[in-house]
Amino acid sequence: MISKTESVWRYLLAAALERDERRQPSITAIASELGLGVSTVHKALERPTTIGAVVVHPSRGVRVIDPWRLLVLWAGKRNLENDVLCRSTSALSPDQIERRVQESDAVLSGFGGIVSHLGSNPIASYDTVVYYGAPLEDFGSDADGPTRLLVLEPDPLLGRYGRVAPLAQCYVDLFNLPGWQAARFVAEVNDLVAADAAA
Repeated sequence: MISKTESVWRYLLAAALERDERRQPSITAIASELGLGVSTVHKALERPTTIGAVVVHPSRGVRVIDPWRLLVLWAGKRNLENDVLCRSTSALSPDQIERRVQESDAVLSGFGGIVSHLGSNPIASYDTVVYYGAPLEDFGSDADGPTRLLVLEPDPLLGRYGRVAPLAQCYVDLFNLPGWQAARFVAEVNDLVAADAAA
């Protein structure tokens, strides 16, 4: 599962990218919100501060200056393989599987997560479903099925974001997957974040 440091980065990115909230009141407020120690949050902000993604000021709180830098920092640190609970294939389409995932307690990520955040898929077709949670048994498992499933271990704080992982986490997961489809989705989100930063 993602580290405590990554959970702080996710929190800041979800606020910045999805709610346009780039300023947090203080390190203490972030720690309280996430149930983490103040020293843990302080340490998590060291590298983002060093690269200019985040500014920490005693009286003005924590500000995300460059969400894209923070996003790329997290993408480079993420070790997706450590979180893999199961890989399988299915005869069902990605759409069919994603509907079943969202009807369960699982949290959708990857391609389907980005499509959910965008409201449609203007990017590319895909054949892999990525989600966090227990492996579900009703996917018509088929060794030769065209759809691949990647089931990841959720962290304790993931559920606070709902049935779809934050856009930043969907990006970071795809950044760590091979293939042209993942690269195309990553490039699209790069463009969205860059446009948002320029606005």
